[in-house]
Amino acid sequence: MDVYHKILTKIYEVTGGKDNVEVDLNDLLKQEGFFSNIDNISLHLTTESWVAETPRPRVVKLTHWGAAEAKRVLSNSPDTVRELTKDANRLLADSRELIIMLEEFAVSPSGVNFKTIEKRFADLMVIFERIKGNI
Repeated sequence: MDVYHKILTKIYEVTGGKDNVEVDLNDLLKQEGFFSNIDNISLHLTTESWVAETPRPRVVKLTHWGAAEAKRVLSNSPDTVRELTKDANRLLADSRELIIMLEEFAVSPSGVNFKTIEKRFADLMVIFERIKGNI
Protein backbone atom coordinates (compact mmCIF):
# COMPACT_ATOMS: atom_id res chain seq x y z
CA MET A 1 0.00 0.00 0.00
CA ASP A 2 1.42 3.38 -0.96
CA VAL A 3 1.50 6.41 1.32
CA TYR A 4 -1.55 8.01 -0.27
CA HIS A 5 -3.70 4.94 0.27
CA LYS A 6 -2.39 4.56 3.80
CA ILE A 7 -3.40 8.12 4.66
CA LEU A 8 -6.73 7.69 2.87
CA THR A 9 -7.54 4.60 4.93
CA LYS A 10 -6.58 6.46 8.12
CA ILE A 11 -8.95 9.29 7.14
CA TYR A 12 -11.63 6.68 6.46
CA GLU A 13 -11.09 5.11 9.89
CA VAL A 14 -11.13 8.48 11.68
CA THR A 15 -14.33 9.60 9.95
CA GLY A 16 -16.03 6.22 10.09
CA GLY A 17 -16.61 6.58 6.36
CA LYS A 18 -18.80 9.66 6.82
CA ASP A 19 -18.40 12.59 4.47
CA ASN A 20 -19.44 15.25 7.01
CA VAL A 21 -16.58 14.68 9.47
CA GLU A 22 -13.55 16.94 9.18
CA VAL A 23 -9.99 15.63 9.60
CA ASP A 24 -6.97 17.77 10.36
CA LEU A 25 -4.19 16.57 8.05
CA ASN A 26 -1.55 18.28 10.21
CA ASP A 27 -2.35 16.05 13.19
CA LEU A 28 -2.91 12.90 11.16
CA LEU A 29 0.32 13.19 9.18
CA LYS A 30 2.31 13.98 12.32
CA GLN A 31 0.96 10.81 13.93
CA GLU A 32 1.79 8.73 10.86
CA GLY A 33 5.23 10.29 10.35
CA PHE A 34 4.57 11.86 6.96
CA PHE A 35 4.24 15.51 7.98
CA SER A 36 7.22 16.58 5.83
CA ASN A 37 5.23 15.55 2.72
CA ILE A 38 1.95 17.17 3.73
CA ASP A 39 1.68 19.37 0.64
CA ASN A 40 2.29 16.50 -1.77
CA ILE A 41 -0.07 14.13 0.05
CA SER A 42 -2.81 16.75 0.37
CA LEU A 43 -2.53 17.63 -3.32
CA HIS A 44 -2.68 13.98 -4.39
CA LEU A 45 -5.70 13.17 -2.20
CA THR A 46 -7.52 16.23 -3.53
CA THR A 47 -6.54 15.61 -7.16
CA GLU A 48 -7.86 12.04 -6.96
CA SER A 49 -11.10 13.50 -5.47
CA TRP A 50 -10.74 11.27 -2.43
CA VAL A 51 -11.02 14.25 -0.08
CA ALA A 52 -12.57 17.69 -0.31
CA GLU A 53 -10.98 20.78 1.14
CA THR A 54 -12.74 22.83 3.78
CA PRO A 55 -12.46 26.58 4.51
CA ARG A 56 -9.87 25.77 7.17
CA PRO A 57 -6.39 25.10 5.75
CA ARG A 58 -5.26 21.46 5.70
CA VAL A 59 -8.56 20.24 7.07
CA VAL A 60 -10.38 17.87 4.74
CA LYS A 61 -13.55 15.83 4.43
CA LEU A 62 -13.78 12.38 2.90
CA THR A 63 -15.70 12.15 -0.40
CA HIS A 64 -17.81 9.19 -1.49
CA TRP A 65 -15.06 8.34 -4.01
CA GLY A 66 -12.54 8.40 -1.20
CA ALA A 67 -14.73 6.15 0.94
CA ALA A 68 -15.14 3.68 -1.92
CA GLU A 69 -11.38 3.63 -2.60
CA ALA A 70 -10.61 3.18 1.10
CA LYS A 71 -13.09 0.30 1.34
CA ARG A 72 -11.51 -1.34 -1.70
CA VAL A 73 -8.02 -0.99 -0.26
CA LEU A 74 -9.06 -2.17 3.19
CA SER A 75 -10.86 -5.20 1.79
CA ASN A 76 -7.77 -5.85 -0.35
CA SER A 77 -9.99 -6.83 -3.24
CA PRO A 78 -8.53 -6.51 -6.70
CA ASP A 79 -9.94 -4.04 -9.15
CA THR A 80 -12.12 -6.40 -11.23
CA VAL A 81 -12.32 -4.06 -14.22
CA ARG A 82 -8.52 -3.85 -14.36
CA GLU A 83 -8.23 -7.64 -13.97
CA LEU A 84 -10.80 -8.22 -16.71
CA THR A 85 -8.97 -5.87 -19.06
CA LYS A 86 -5.67 -7.55 -18.31
CA ASP A 87 -7.11 -11.04 -18.87
CA ALA A 88 -8.92 -9.97 -22.05
CA ASN A 89 -5.71 -8.55 -23.50
CA ARG A 90 -3.84 -11.74 -22.53
CA LEU A 91 -6.56 -13.87 -24.16
CA LEU A 92 -6.31 -11.82 -27.34
CA ALA A 93 -2.51 -12.04 -27.51
CA ASP A 94 -2.47 -15.78 -26.79
CA SER A 95 -5.21 -16.36 -29.37
CA ARG A 96 -3.13 -14.59 -32.00
CA GLU A 97 -0.19 -16.83 -31.11
CA LEU A 98 -2.46 -19.86 -31.42
CA ILE A 99 -3.48 -18.84 -34.93
CA ILE A 100 0.18 -18.66 -35.96
CA MET A 101 0.79 -22.09 -34.41
CA LEU A 102 -2.21 -23.54 -36.24
CA GLU A 103 -0.95 -22.15 -39.55
CA GLU A 104 2.46 -23.72 -38.92
CA PHE A 105 0.80 -27.01 -37.99
CA ALA A 106 -1.24 -26.96 -41.21
CA VAL A 107 1.96 -26.58 -43.23
CA SER A 108 3.92 -29.29 -41.41
CA PRO A 109 1.86 -31.41 -39.01
CA SER A 110 3.91 -33.06 -36.27
CA GLY A 111 3.45 -34.40 -32.78
CA VAL A 112 5.64 -31.67 -31.30
CA ASN A 113 3.59 -28.93 -32.96
CA PHE A 114 0.38 -30.61 -31.83
CA LYS A 115 1.56 -30.77 -28.18
CA THR A 116 2.41 -27.06 -28.29
CA ILE A 117 -1.06 -26.25 -29.69
CA GLU A 118 -2.69 -28.45 -27.06
CA LYS A 119 -0.84 -26.60 -24.28
CA ARG A 120 -1.85 -23.24 -25.76
CA PHE A 121 -5.52 -24.33 -25.75
CA ALA A 122 -5.21 -25.30 -22.07
CA ASP A 123 -3.65 -21.91 -21.28
CA LEU A 124 -6.47 -20.15 -23.13
CA MET A 125 -9.08 -22.11 -21.17
CA VAL A 126 -7.52 -21.03 -17.87
CA ILE A 127 -7.72 -17.38 -18.93
CA PHE A 128 -11.23 -17.90 -20.29
CA GLU A 129 -12.41 -19.40 -16.99
CA ARG A 130 -10.85 -16.51 -15.04
CA ILE A 131 -12.72 -14.02 -17.23
CA LYS A 132 -15.93 -16.02 -16.89
CA GLY A 133 -15.57 -15.93 -13.09
CA ASN A 134 -15.18 -12.14 -13.03
CA ILE A 135 -18.11 -11.27 -15.26
